[in-house]
Amino acid sequence: MNTGSPLAARLNLNIFAVLIVALVIAVALAALYFLFKKLEEYKLSPEYAAKQKNHATRNSEIQDTAKRANLNKEEKDVLHSIFKKHPLPNIIYAVKDTELIESYLKEVFDGYNVINDEDGKAALFGLRSKLAKAFGSPQPIKNSRLIPVETEFTYTPSRGIHYKFKLINISPEEMLIGIPDELPNDEKPEILSKISLVFIYKKSSPYNLEARVVRYQKDKNNKEVVVCGHTDRIFPLQKRMAPRIELHMDCEFSSVKVQVQKKGKNESVEYFPSDKMHAGVLEDVSSGGCRIVTELPIKAEQYMFIRGPLDGQNEHTAIGKILRTTQNKNGKFILHIKYEEIELKLSNRINAIACGYIK
Repeated sequence: MNTGSPLAARLNLNIFAVLIVALVIAVALAALYFLFKKLEEYKLSPEYAAKQKNHATRNSEIQDTAKRANLNKEEKDVLHSIFKKHPLPNIIYAVKDTELIESYLKEVFDGYNVINDEDGKAALFGLRSKLAKAFGSPQPIKNSRLIPVETEFTYTPSRGIHYKFKLINISPEEMLIGIPDELPNDEKPEILSKISLVFIYKKSSPYNLEARVVRYQKDKNNKEVVVCGHTDRIFPLQKRMAPRIELHMDCEFSSVKVQVQKKGKNESVEYFPSDKMHAGVLEDVSSGGCRIVTELPIKAEQYMFIRGPLDGQNEHTAIGKILRTTQNKNGKFILHIKYEEIELKLSNRINAIACGYIK
């Protein structure tokens, strides 16, 4: 009830002022909400994506990328040097573009190679591995018709034995796949049987393809090829962090005695190879380890001295530990070995050859 008193008038005025302020706040919040929604819609638009993809990489974005990939100081320095020299595009998009980031890494490697900077190369390959782990995602492929000619397939007819096939021609109906001369007749897939082939798509993502063998025939060079029908049974595989060199070359190895020397809180490990060497076949080499096929049933957890073409070309040596031993259907044993001691220069060379940076 309005009594007409000055106190009542002031109360009415205060209430009115509060209502006005509340209304202003509500309108402001509604406007902010409207702007926020518009901004969110814009961030999802192709225009925003294009602008963000092409803006110069900011230092904060490099720091965020380094943190997500868990880079150490040396690896982070390599990343900084790349995007200092190449201000475009935005690193958030660049690290997902395999071909682009590979071109940058190859350029840095070439620089280190000229000055023989082995520590720089090691940091570079560490960066490459961690970026692939943090940001690598399978390139989508839904049908074998999309596989480029010249793609190499790995065929594993029995455990521990690998052969390299190559896609030499493709038509809308079938694939013509070249098979190596060294593939034994008893290892050839039977007509109408299903085979599994592993391949790398667009130099990035590994896949397993399941296809059916249609027939065998000769190509224009009178080489035998296997003809497979097309398939959509293509499944992504976990990418190996260390690139590998596929080979099949003789090597030799011996047992190793391990001695641990303790000096206070520190300890050092020394390896003493035996003089008695054994013959083996070196396969599937990386900077982190290799496989050796042998007639000897050597158990896991043993240390080995290895001498052979560890880079697929020249004779080198390394010390390794057998992680596990498997046996193929031919009765031979496959030793799966992790290097415990390998020269940094050799490790870098293996990575460089496996990545295609050098021949």
